[in-house]
Amino acid sequence: MSLNSADIFLIPLLVQFVVLMYLAWRYRKRGYHDLRSPKAHIFRCTNCRHIYIDNRRVPLSKCTKCNTLNEMIRR
Repeated sequence: MSLNSADIFLIPLLVQFVVLMYLAWRYRKRGYHDLRSPKAHIFRCTNCRHIYIDNRRVPLSKCTKCNTLNEMIRR
């Protein structure tokens, strides 16, 4: 089997395309698009400045790093 110049160019291009499609599928499967859902509430710690997400609808949430109570960020 002999490869011409077009095959030498197209085979790596096809492999890169397949890898890119696989990574896009994995990205969507992990659920990064769910971070913007209306159920997720964003909090910023006033003590350590850590930003975290809490799905519960509460006025105050504990920081996951320093356990300080924080208010929800207004969008």
